[in-house]
Amino acid sequence: MSALDRSDSFGEKLVAFDPMPAGGSGPNEPWCTSCRAPITEGQRSVRVDFNHDPHGHQGVTGVYHVECSKPFASLARALNMLAVRPF
Repeated sequence: MSALDRSDSFGEKLVAFDPMPAGGSGPNEPWCTSCRAPITEGQRSVRVDFNHDPHGHQGVTGVYHVECSKPFASLARALNMLAVRPF
């Protein structure tokens, strides 16, 4: 029996590409940068900006759930203050 004949092979039970995790309602919905869960319409969110990552390409600047944002907002304030201060 080859691997393609088995019932657990690709095409029957496994999906090669699942573009959206369960729970997401659309691609235009913002996603939390920390927990990677969708931020739905009723949830509060905060944008946290890091000076060294202004566009979010490094994965830290972005929109967070309010509870997820607390440690990142504290870190961003500290790093942003240190970046402005000359030594």
